[in-house]
Formats: sequence, structure tokens, C-alpha cells
Amino acid sequence: MIYIKRTYLIALCAVLVAAATFGIFRYQKEQAAVVSRDIPMGDITIVIDPGHGGKDAGTVGVDGTEEKEINLSIALALRDYLAVCGYRTAMTRTDDTELYPENSDRSRSDLYNRLDFVNSFPNAVLVSIHQNHFEDEREWGTQVWYSANTPESKAIAAAVLTCVKKYLQPANTRENKQSDSSYYLLYKATAPSVMVECGFMSNREENARLQSEEYQTEMACAIALGLIEEL
Repeated sequence: MIYIKRTYLIALCAVLVAAATFGIFRYQKEQAAVVSRDIPMGDITIVIDPGHGGKDAGTVGVDGTEEKEINLSIALALRDYLAVCGYRTAMTRTDDTELYPENSDRSRSDLYNRLDFVNSFPNAVLVSIHQNHFEDEREWGTQVWYSANTPESKAIAAAVLTCVKKYLQPANTRENKQSDSSYYLLYKATAPSVMVECGFMSNREENARLQSEEYQTEMACAIALGLIEEL
């Protein structure tokens, strides 16, 4: 088995970011599966949570685009980047559905089931993908919320936002925030947990970028790089 140092993983992901930026990288799931078989997975499971889904569309962009679709696209790309870098991942959803695992009590809410899913892994890190919305359409930029329950959460959030600013949003002046009870998953999580608000769908320009497949892959890879630097 090939053992790859963290510095190599960081360099690899940085290369993927640069390639995506110039539009020459087209990631394929088959490649991730082949590469990851030769890389030790470790005992961490990164649980990726594409926010909303099914009847819950999330926020709606200025052009009517639903948040749930963008969340899923970025989350799937994030999963693939982490897989090619050797990380074990799990997703709360992989299609347009709410989370009701097989044999679960469907009377329970989607968020309860998502929390149960995260807690089912003994050494998990939760990364929830969302989009933002605000009445002032000038607001823009990625921001990361983090759980107050573990010190690792704040550090992970800082690493993610740093990478997003470095590779995608150098003019972004937003700061990360500690979650409160209105962010149920982060408030209740016992594992290190962050929620990445990738952008504002209320901002016309950013909303258009968020719908771009190229930008979605760039965002996913920047998030992956932040995770790799901190984990």
C-alpha cells in the first residue's frame, strides 16, 4: 500500500483547484475510486450534508433557482475531491430527497435523521453545505458557521474560509460565526461540525456563479483543501 503524506494531499488538492480554475480539469468518479484504493483511509469519516432536499427547497435565488440543487452539486463534487485525496466520506443524501433512512421512523423530522446519521460514525467530521440569502442584494461571499461543542470546529471553519478566500474570493471580508440553537445540526452535534454558506443567492452575480458547474467544482475543491489542511 502507498502511504501519502499530508503535504502531498495538500499539493494534490491545490493542483486540482488550479486546474479547475483554468477549466482544464474534468473530474470523474471512476478516477476517484481507482486512486483511493491505494491511499490509507484512516479512521475519520467526513460526513457531507447537502442541506435541504425533497419538498424542502431551501432558499430561492433571484431567478427562482432552488438552493437544494446547488447544495447537492457542490456536495457531490466535494465528496469526489476528498475521495481522490484518500478520505472516507459519507453523505446524508445523494439525490433530491429528504433524509429518511430505510426502516427509520418517518414521523421524525429530516434534521433529526441527519443528526442520527452523523452520530452513527464513531469518528466523524460534519460538513454541511448551504447557500445564503439576505434582503440586501449587495451582500455576497462565503461564510462558515461552526459548532460551539468542540474546539476543532472553529479551526476547521477557519481553514475552509481561508482557502475559499485564497482561491476564489480574495475580496471577501466576511468572518466565521459560532452557531446558536437556530442551527440545529451544529448546535446538537458532538462531532466537529461546520456549515459552509457558499454564497448569497439573493445577490444576482453570485447567484449566477453558484449555478456554474465550473464554479461549483472550484468551491468544492477549495473546501476540500481547507479540510485537508486542518484534519
